[in-house]
Formats: sequence, C-alpha cells, structure tokens
Amino acid sequence: MGIPPIEPVQMTLKEIKQQLRKSLSVYYDLREATSITDIVLESITGLSRVDRLLHDNAPLSIEQIVKLKDYQEKLLNRTPVQYVLGKAHFAGMDLFVDSHVLIPRPETEELVEWVVQSEKERPHHSTVQDVLDIGTGSGCIALALMRKLPFLRVTGADISLNALEVARKNAGKLGLKADFIHLDVLDEADWAAVSNQDIIVSNPPYIHLKEKSEMVSHVLDFEPHQALFVNDPDVLIFYRKIADLAVKKLRDGGMLFFEINPFYVGQLVEMLKIKQFASVEIKRDLQGKERMVKCLFKK
Repeated sequence: MGIPPIEPVQMTLKEIKQQLRKSLSVYYDLREATSITDIVLESITGLSRVDRLLHDNAPLSIEQIVKLKDYQEKLLNRTPVQYVLGKAHFAGMDLFVDSHVLIPRPETEELVEWVVQSEKERPHHSTVQDVLDIGTGSGCIALALMRKLPFLRVTGADISLNALEVARKNAGKLGLKADFIHLDVLDEADWAAVSNQDIIVSNPPYIHLKEKSEMVSHVLDFEPHQALFVNDPDVLIFYRKIADLAVKKLRDGGMLFFEINPFYVGQLVEMLKIKQFASVEIKRDLQGKERMVKCLFKK
C-alpha cells in the first residue's frame, strides 16, 4: 500500500517531516530519505535544521504545503531533489540547475580544490592567469575557481547551448564575470575560438554506453546523456581531443586537470605521457578512488 500524499491542510513541521520522509523511504534508504527531506524543508521554510528542530510544532502555511505537495510528487517520480528545487550546492555556492546540466558532485569540488592548491604553489601566483573549463555545464568549476582565485580570467566551454545559458545565469546570479563559449571539442575546427591558456580543466563524459545498464535510474532518467556517456568505441576520445587541444593552446608550464573514471586511469596516464605531458600525477577522492589527474605542459 502506497504512502498517502501530503494534502493541503495545515500541518506542523514535525508532521510534515515524518510524512515526507516516510513517503521517500519507499525509494531511498532512511539516510538519503532524511537528507532529501531536510533539503526540501529548508528550501520551503528558509529555516536551518536547528531552527526547524526548535520550532517543530510550528504550522506550515497552506501555500507552503501546496508547494511541498508538488515537490513530493516529483520526488516520488525519482526526480533528483536538485532538479525539483532548481538548485544545487557546490563549493559554497547555490547554483541553478535543470535537466540540461549535470548535478555537481562532491568529487568535482575536490578537483576544484586541487586546481586552487596547485595554482597557489606556482611562483607567479596571484598574477592574471587564463583558465579554460571544458564541458562547463552549470559553470560549477569555472565559477568556483573565480570565487576562490579572483585574479583568474576564466572561460567555460560547452557543446550544449542550453547548458551555456544555465552557466551564464549562474554567473549573473553570483556577480562573476566569466566568459562562456560554444565549443565542440571533438571538432578541431572549433579550436580556433580558444585562446592561449595557463590552465585547462575538464570533467568530460567518461561513462561508456556499455555501462549504462549499471546506472541508477534517477541519474539515467533525468541527467543529460550528452554530458555522461561516450558514444564512441574509444572511451577516452574526449580526453585525447582535450589533450591535443592543450598541446596547441597551453602556454609553457601550463597545467592540465581531468576528472576521470577510475577504471581508465592507467590508460589516460599512458596517453598523456605519449603526448609528452610531464609530471603526471593521480589523486584519489575522499572515497579512495583514483578520480583526478594533473600534468604539466612543457614546450
């Protein structure tokens, strides 16, 4: 028997939390159902978790409950909570997201931190540097780098015009003057639009179509396949093309960063060494997976 939906009658925060969490537990484990419930209630009420606990007997307005009912219906359709609310938290920013862009992941925040740390260690740190984020999506990497290192001159590139609109919206919302350009990195004719860079960073598609059947439905059904899957026999096609672009566009001593599928790290490192990149370094994410690669370009 299904869980009854939230109805537009006056209910307390405590009652709403219990009912929403119970309904979500049909599809999610208790921990994730609780997390989603907390995210939704904070968005609806504007109250922190502590404040909600202190006022758990406070009633919600009919308007809030109507909105909550709409959210519940979408969540029970397995729509990711970030798409339901139209926002995702990333590196201290609340970004607008919709189905045209991937939901930013915690491991991508780790990639941003590695870029920031590496830039701070360079001898010319705090001078103007040009950075290109390929496959920018929501703009999460590009905008996080601009916030953390304001002297950077950042360009985000994507093949999706809809994604570029999302990225520009986020830049405007945050008051950041990033540039965003249309780029099909697999088409070398498009490379003429790219200027010389000091850093190139990318989280490109790295899931082969043969892995599609192993993915959870709330990712497979809602997130953009163009940003997820490699529709080519060569699963590293995007990495090869971006590395070739980097050879042409990186200045001497420039850095190239990738987020990578852990299954293909060895192949990627071998490819980068063949293309004469130096100091190839692998970094594990907080889950212990080999998730990031950095290398230097020397002319």
